[in-house]
Amino acid sequence: MDISNSDLVFNVAQLLKERIGATRKFQLEAPDLVLDDGNEEADLNRLEARNVRGDVKVTRLGDGLLVQGSVDAAVQFQCSRCLDTFDLPVDANLEEQFQPTVDVMTGYAIQRAEFEENDAAFPIDSNHMMDLTEPVRQALLVALPMKPLCREDCKGICVECGANLNEWDCGHVQAKANDRWTGLRELRLDDFPAGGNVN
Repeated sequence: MDISNSDLVFNVAQLLKERIGATRKFQLEAPDLVLDDGNEEADLNRLEARNVRGDVKVTRLGDGLLVQGSVDAAVQFQCSRCLDTFDLPVDANLEEQFQPTVDVMTGYAIQRAEFEENDAAFPIDSNHMMDLTEPVRQALLVALPMKPLCREDCKGICVECGANLNEWDCGHVQAKANDRWTGLRELRLDDFPAGGNVN
């Protein structure tokens, strides 16, 4: 699935003609960016970043370009405790390499020996366009929390009636600790002197 975002594509032909060490600065700005890989069966679960913004510095290398910078966005999540949806601000850093597929001076395709190929580098297309969509997508995905919370003190939902406990107290007694651990909770460190034998 092609997730290329035209707001994150830049022409780097002029920079590729310049000396090693030359730099350019680009501002990133995209209203939205799909973060999942498109394997979702339903669009309802699609993970999207909104108001994607950032700044990158692009440096000319001997065999391509180095992109360094930062990006931030708002990602809509479902809270892992109360299941409410909320917008979470996400900040991420970028540092990626790009390699041209066509020589900017001659227009011929670049043939690289196997030892020269950089599998981690992204391609610059035959029109000398550098697409930052995939690096930005990957950077934001890595920065996402594993268990997003709408707030640190989220109370979650009632296990009996499903009420959101952040909004109101339904009056049900919440689940007690598992009785299997009662014996362990009653143990005291004094019962086990350091270096002593336990009978």
